[in-house]
This record gives sequence, C-alpha cells and structure tokens, in this order.
Amino acid sequence: MLGWFAAAALVQGAAAPASGPLNPAQREQVECVAALAIVASEQQRGVPAAAAWPPLAERGARFAQVTGERLMAEAGMTKEAVRDAIIASVAAHQKAAGEAGAAKELPRDLVQGCVALMDRQTPPPAPPTLPQCAAMLALAQERPGAGDARDLKTLASVLDHRAREQLRASGKSGTEIDREMTLTREAIAAEAAKREADGVSAGLDYGPCLEMAKP
Repeated sequence: MLGWFAAAALVQGAAAPASGPLNPAQREQVECVAALAIVASEQQRGVPAAAAWPPLAERGARFAQVTGERLMAEAGMTKEAVRDAIIASVAAHQKAAGEAGAAKELPRDLVQGCVALMDRQTPPPAPPTLPQCAAMLALAQERPGAGDARDLKTLASVLDHRAREQLRASGKSGTEIDREMTLTREAIAAEAAKREADGVSAGLDYGPCLEMAKP
C-alpha cells in the first residue's frame, strides 16, 4: 500500500513533493517509517551498522502499513499522498545525514526512538500455531518457484500430522479437527493474498514453522 521498499530504495534519490499539513504525532510516524525503511534497506545490503537493530523487513513493513492506514483515516490522505510523504522524509533524513558528514547514517537516538514507537504501535505477532504452520507450508509448496516442492510437501505433511495429534489431544473429534484445519488454511491463504496485494507487507515468515518441523 505505501511502497515501503520503494521508499527504502530512494536513499540516494531526490525528494518527492511534500504532503499536506500533519500534526506533530503524524509527522513523527511518517519520519519513523522513513527512518526504519532506510535501516531495513541497509540491513538487506549487509551494512554492518544496521545489524545492531532488530530485523525490520517484516515488522517495519507492518508498521508502515498501520501508519498509512491511520493517516488515511485520520488525516484524510490518499495512498499516494502517504507514499509521497514517506519518500520526502527518506530524502530529508539522507540529506541531513550527508550534511553532518556521515552519509547514510542516522542518529542512533532517532532509530532507537522509532523502534520503540514501532514496538508500541505494532508489537511482534504471536508465534504461529502448529495448524497455522501446517497450512503455511502446504500453501508454500503449491506456489510457483517454491524451490524443492517435494521437501516442502514432506515438511507440510509432518506438521499436518503433528497439528492433528495436538488437536486430538485437546479433545477434538475427527470432524472438528478437519474443520479447524480447513478454516486455518483458508485464513492463512487470505492473509498471504492480502500481504501480496497491499504492496507493503513482507511475505509469511516460515522460519518458526521450519523449526517446528524438525525431528
């Protein structure tokens, strides 16, 4: 929705037109989206200084999404106006860093404050459940370019079995288990489609699920 990584990629680009007036809290949110986008971009490029901060690819994108939705609702901004405000702020941050003689470096207290704001407004999501992980890997192995689909299919089967055993141990019947697994897969598929469509969110995080699939 906001073009999070498009904004992050503009670390050497020109400033975009500024948006309309925002109140101080809204300006802070825009500036933090921009600052965290810069850090996320540097993390992707392996810049050593950026490794001091938590990984921002997914959580930063979620923060950008929530910020954009809030600005559209509260300030009446269009999606394009929010994007332009973020791009302008990215350019302003980079200009200030360059003039200070530390190109591409943001003040530590700025990034620390923005990470804290992100933590308050978009706290880390709860780890996925076994049924959710079974659904995630089942969907992943069906996607084009999924790598070795046979390995993913095997892992998905392992998690499906473990998820069903967990639900059975909780007292659910076979019919209830089938229904819960189906509803979970539908919810995961909807979430994946939403993330792909909004132009901001990172893809589903399969890391915890791969850990669950280990013997």
